[in-house]
Amino acid sequence: MFQRLEINRLLPSLALTLCMLTSLNAEQANKTHSPDLPALMQESDKLAQMLDDQTARHRLIAIDYELSEHQNPEISQLREKVLRLLAKSEDEDAIQYIRTVFETDTEHRDEAAYALSEYAIQKPSSLPIWRFLIRSLTVVEGEQAVSVLKALSRYRQRATNSRWIRRVILIGLRLPEADKPAALQLLRHWTGVRVSRFQNNSDAPVSSSDSLKFYQNWFRKKWPDELDPSWPNLPENSRWSYEVLNRKLAPLQFNKENVNRGKLVYSKANCAKCHPKGERGEKFGPDLSDISGLRQRKELLEAILFPNLELNEDYPSITLLTTSGKTYSGLMSAGKQGTVSVVGSEGKAVSIHKNEIESISPSRQSNMPAGALEPLTFQEICDLIAFLEHRANPKRPYHKQGKP
Repeated sequence: MFQRLEINRLLPSLALTLCMLTSLNAEQANKTHSPDLPALMQESDKLAQMLDDQTARHRLIAIDYELSEHQNPEISQLREKVLRLLAKSEDEDAIQYIRTVFETDTEHRDEAAYALSEYAIQKPSSLPIWRFLIRSLTVVEGEQAVSVLKALSRYRQRATNSRWIRRVILIGLRLPEADKPAALQLLRHWTGVRVSRFQNNSDAPVSSSDSLKFYQNWFRKKWPDELDPSWPNLPENSRWSYEVLNRKLAPLQFNKENVNRGKLVYSKANCAKCHPKGERGEKFGPDLSDISGLRQRKELLEAILFPNLELNEDYPSITLLTTSGKTYSGLMSAGKQGTVSVVGSEGKAVSIHKNEIESISPSRQSNMPAGALEPLTFQEICDLIAFLEHRANPKRPYHKQGKP
């Protein structure tokens, strides 16, 4: 992973400034002034005409580095523009910097992936970038997703892992009809399976939506034990929807007060029953102490609202049948000598003696219960997300000023 010293190597003229920025602690970083976005936007437009000049590229990197200390939709939009300009330059150091952003700045991983995809469309030869694009499939949407799909189609490499093929299908389902062909092209490339151009040998062409349904059914037959390649649905009477919450949460900036209140919400939402977060929570499920270093805010929201969207392979759910006909479902772990422990969705462990076990089979249902956000107010959801995003040893433990 690229470290600060590597960035200094790229920007020798800015080394002192970057060292000063690095030395700021989180509280000091909160006191920095907001960037002049109109001026930076105008400057980036001028630099776009000078991409062959190393000084211009270094200035673009410096602009992005400055913006990385702040968080809001307008800044994200400008960072996307700057990163795409750097990718357009095709300069090796500029591409390396974009890869650094992808690795170290989780919330802007999609913008970095967009820039890398445009570079890869022109030069589809770098296997490391191919891997970055594969990893971005869980975060890119809209234009970003279309560009990443097109870039992956340009590579000779194929992803045979069912998880990534399923994710391309899911992306395609969310794209508008005009953009779905990008997903279909990649599915044809990866699977080697083509959809007939016409329905039932008639003159009516197959729509892109129908073609995606074909790949859904093909996936179900090829991998019957895998998660279904469709977006989960919330109950009709659900208090919160993904679309509404994602739209409301996206522009918000959290502070220390949000984080402190979120500690209580973490227990109220029953997260602490299975997930450790710092010194809180039981150690039955995945450790969420630094989850924001791995997952974007919208990924956290998806995981909470749709527990069965993705399953953690390191914590598989099982169904255990005893010789007396009792069934237990949950996370399996080693119990006391001669026993197996099954932790249910309520966070309670049950020990079963090995002599009483009739069978153990994998479950395609997450042990995490659905509806965790139903009893929460919007303010509590904000505080919960703020606490989840808080890291033990971060560059920025929480976002800049402002309260939801």
